[in-house]
Amino acid sequence: MNKDKLFSYHKWAALACLDHIQTFEEEIYRREGLNSFTSIQKTIEHILGVERLWFLRMHGIEQPAFERLDVSTIEKAKESVMLLHAEMELYFASLPDEHWQELLKFKNTRGDDFENTREEMLFSLINHATYHRGQITSLLRQFGKEGTLLDYYYYAHKNR
Repeated sequence: MNKDKLFSYHKWAALACLDHIQTFEEEIYRREGLNSFTSIQKTIEHILGVERLWFLRMHGIEQPAFERLDVSTIEKAKESVMLLHAEMELYFASLPDEHWQELLKFKNTRGDDFENTREEMLFSLINHATYHRGQITSLLRQFGKEGTLLDYYYYAHKNR
């Protein structure tokens, strides 16, 4: 599967998740539960902060600082998602194909040295967000709410 399709799915899933959360009362977004992060809001903040880290690493910044994007409300989170993804799309479109295979050195948040291609970084970014969207579904179930379909097959079916 090509990176454009994967990123298109990723953008859709991020907004579909937030749209689904928005169907519930706003309090659900901040309610605390048992998971890696104590609320949906904190999980979204983590997802976007890590996406920003990967994006900066793709620019060749070896140890970027973690940035907290505005996710204070679901609407603000959606705005942050759309702005970050628009910025990414512009950057990705500017890269010649061979730059996707360029090895870039970086340090993880613990300071350990790594080296990955931009393509691998993009896959890591998407996979990471998918994992945490699953945790959001887990939190929703703890709160007596249903999740929504965010699997790739569903996206592909809806976008044929």
